Amino acid sequence: MEKMRLNPYLLPHKGLRYLLAKVSLMAGNLDSNLPEEVDQLKTLSNELFFLLEQHAHVEDHMILPDLEKKCPGSTEENHEEHEYLEGLVAQLQTQVNGLQAGSNPTAFNAYFFDLSDFHAKYLTHMLMEERQVLGLIWKHYTDEELAAQHHAIISSFSPEKILRWFRYIVPALSPAERLMVLGGLKANAPKVFFDALMEVIGQEMDPRRFIVLRESLAEGALV
Repeated sequence: MEKMRLNPYLLPHKGLRYLLAKVSLMAGNLDSNLPEEVDQLKTLSNELFFLLEQHAHVEDHMILPDLEKKCPGSTEENHEEHEYLEGLVAQLQTQVNGLQAGSNPTAFNAYFFDLSDFHAKYLTHMLMEERQVLGLIWKHYTDEELAAQHHAIISSFSPEKILRWFRYIVPALSPAERLMVLGGLKANAPKVFFDALMEVIGQEMDPRRFIVLRESLAEGALV
């Protein structure tokens, strides 16, 4: 069986796909006359924008500069796309924060359409990274270098930021990926932090799948 190499895009990209879809669904089926629904759309949209900014920061300051040193000229397209997408995020954030319950439905429709347009563009961007940039990373990095980079990225996150990311990452993972990621955290993270993490994940995941996850983690602890 071919060994799966560490993929720096796997966790953030799955989480962002999940959250993009969730915000897009909410924007499409919103009752714009209900203040609580409009507030939920604003909150979730701004959470998406925060995580998009954080992901771009990691790529621009920790992944791409090092890759550029190893493979000069390989990151120019990625940087240009990041700059373009960040401009779109700023526009969307202004749009959604200006929405008010009971306002003209045209403004809500405009946000939904512009968000859908961004969603499509961002999916294309992630696929470019996964199909092109990841190949360069695997070509120019050893497994030890990838592990060191992964550790540096995780270590740069505060516990609060990890909780915010993993709320959306874990539900988007396959069962095997969940066990791999959470099994490692359970073995190495402080119990109080892991318990808080599981509570956050439980608020987001399908209840049936969350029960299976907890049981699988418990079984792993007994092996």
